[in-house]
Amino acid sequence: MWYALPFLLLAALLAYLLWMPLELRIDSSSRLFYLRAGVLARASLEPEPEQLLQLHLRAGFWHFYWRPTDFREGGRPKKAPGKRKSKRNLTAPQLLRLIRSFRVRRFRWELDSGNPVLNARLYPVFCLLDHTLGGFGINFQDRNQLELRLVNRPVRILLALVKR
Repeated sequence: MWYALPFLLLAALLAYLLWMPLELRIDSSSRLFYLRAGVLARASLEPEPEQLLQLHLRAGFWHFYWRPTDFREGGRPKKAPGKRKSKRNLTAPQLLRLIRSFRVRRFRWELDSGNPVLNARLYPVFCLLDHTLGGFGINFQDRNQLELRLVNRPVRILLALVKR
């Protein structure tokens, strides 16, 4: 009976990897920009005083910081032109199913164009969008804000790509 334990642990790990939540969050008011894969990994964009921004990758206990100036000037060497392999591209129905597999948990967009006349012209459009879809707003207070939280699971992504 002890030999079944590794198979059960492997099945539990595979089940968690398929059903773990994937979350994309963009919040401009609190400056949160990250992509999170359950409790396993997180990639976030963070403001840096000396640089414009930095990418913080965290997987378990491993932390990695990357700044745009970390690349060297030369870049990667060019490959010699040769026989090109055909890559499988996403078709339009697959892409549409992939986009539909995401769930919007939170959406809020407040806009101020800086021009009061343009804001007044956009107000009825945003009011109509707010009543039909929700989450839209125009303000006259020089405040632009976007809050978006998308959630998905790897199993739904796989089903969207495989389903015919």
